[in-house]
Order: sequence, then structure tokens, then C-alpha cells
Amino acid sequence: MKIVALDFETANASSASACSLGVAVYEDGEILDSFEWYFKPHHRYNYFTNTHIHGIRKEDVQDENEFVFYYEELCALLEGAMIVAHNAPFDIGVLNAMCDVYGLDHIKCPYIDTVVISRKVYPELYNHRLNTVAEYLDIDLKHHNGKSDAYACLMILLKAMQAYGCFDVEEFLSKIRIYPRNNM
Repeated sequence: MKIVALDFETANASSASACSLGVAVYEDGEILDSFEWYFKPHHRYNYFTNTHIHGIRKEDVQDENEFVFYYEELCALLEGAMIVAHNAPFDIGVLNAMCDVYGLDHIKCPYIDTVVISRKVYPELYNHRLNTVAEYLDIDLKHHNGKSDAYACLMILLKAMQAYGCFDVEEFLSKIRIYPRNNM
């Protein structure tokens, strides 16, 4: 099964203000790709109050395409895939808000959350934030960089599967009694 890790960064508190999307793709036992797209937020949400978190400024994306430009490519990438994200409700919420603001169909994919997985597999951690889990598992991370966050999220899943000696994601999820949710 193809697994696609997603990590959105937003310009401000609105879920409809995505300014970048990090992606990491895993299929047939190997990481196929990891990359990041930058977006100019929709004009209604094109103000930046989260620069202190991720370092992306309005000037950095003013000449970029808007999310709608990448929609078809993202749909193709996610076809037949399972999405994984760290704090998945946030990223799925951003994905859906971005589709809504542009009048696009929601991308219907099952998804899993590595926060939930890491709580099950690594209960000894004092918290299960991305940077904490990545450090614990010795995963390189440039926190709040979409590409790096997506890659780290994918690696958390793969290392958790390895810890259980299970290399099929569906079998692994069944073993730890976590079931994918469906994006509607």
C-alpha cells in the first residue's frame, strides 16, 4: 500500500491559509520521494501571523501558485494511498478547508495519525509532539519545515512498524488496534 505523509504550514490561524505542504511518499518498501510545495494563500487569508513558527513570510510566497494549481497533482498522488500525518486532524482540516475555499471536492482517503500511534508504541515519552518523538527515535528534523516534518512523520510510522516486527501497515495498525479514519 502506498503511504503519503502530509504536513501543512499555515500563514495564520485559519485552516484555509496554507502556505506550504510537505510530502513524503512510501511504497513497496521504499521512500520514493519527499518534497515541499509553497503556496500563495487565497486572497482572503493572505496575511501572515505564523511566521514566527515556520519562518515563511508573505514575501516568500507572493510569486508562488495558489493551492488550486496543485490540486490535480495531489489527487493523483493520493489515489489509492493512505495519508499519514502527525496530529492528522489539523492537516486533514487544512486539506479540507483549502478544498472548500477553492470549491474543490474533498480528497477522500483513509488517514492515520502518528501522534496516536506514538502514544501506543512509545507510552514512556513525556509528550508525543513531533520533535519529541523524532528526537527519541533519532530522526533528523528541521521542525516546522513541511518537507522535514512530513519525512519525520513517515519515519515515525516506519520505525513503529519495525518495533513491532511488522512491515505491512494494515497488519501493524490491526496489531496496535488503531484503525484508519476516512476523510469525508
